[in-house]
Amino acid sequence: MNAPVESVPPGATCGEHDVAASFVCDRCGTFGCADCLFATVKERSVCRTCASKGFDEPVAWERRKELGLIKAYFATIKQVLESPTRFFRTPTTVDGVFGAVAHGAMSVTLGLFASYVLAGLFMLAAGGTFAAVLDGPGAAEAGGIFAGYGCAFIGLSPVLALAAGPANALLGQVFAAGCAHGTLALAKKTKGSFEDTLRVCSYANAPYLLTFIPLLGSFCWFWVVGIEVIGLREVHGCGTDWAAFAAIGYRVAFVFAIVALYALVFFGLFAMLPPA
Repeated sequence: MNAPVESVPPGATCGEHDVAASFVCDRCGTFGCADCLFATVKERSVCRTCASKGFDEPVAWERRKELGLIKAYFATIKQVLESPTRFFRTPTTVDGVFGAVAHGAMSVTLGLFASYVLAGLFMLAAGGTFAAVLDGPGAAEAGGIFAGYGCAFIGLSPVLALAAGPANALLGQVFAAGCAHGTLALAKKTKGSFEDTLRVCSYANAPYLLTFIPLLGSFCWFWVVGIEVIGLREVHGCGTDWAAFAAIGYRVAFVFAIVALYALVFFGLFAMLPPA
């Protein structure tokens, strides 16, 4: 954990322990000592009292050197999915947002990888079913084709996931953060930085890890948006209504823009048709 960087007035004492203060809490403005410090990043220090509504220690992904990469990744997924409010109330203890962005990209990529593998297994099962149930020479041929596609999907799944996952995740996270933060900034509802918003939109990708699960995977997008709303509300203190507008408003506008574009193209082509 970084050392506090904010100076305190000479003679200031910690309000909790009655000793010399070493930082000023960015959230509540009280003086604190080293024992009161939960985190300090980019000249923003947070005391343990203000962090008490979150987790008792930094989020798991920020402790990956201690926990190990795999354990920290899945522990963070569990924290985000089960307790998003407490997760985003827990102050970050690291400078920069690269770690959060990487976690979001991993969730998208691993979800795609598992989806490709599952699709390949379904094709293998379909091929075996065709060969076992249907009669005639065409059954064996159809079964072989499905089995071949299934093996190809499974074998190429890492390549396909790596080709599509990280780039799509990065663009999606930055675009979502830009639109959400811009919306809140225009309404003067931002208390955090753009990095705080990007951190929210990155960790909110956690449900995409489950996209391979039949039926549930179709609703992961709604889960992601719900987590974004909670995260924006917590890091900016803007209320659920404004957080929802920031997370959903631009998406609705984008859908209407696409529909309008298709309508213009359709009516344009219709107008070009010769009269009957």
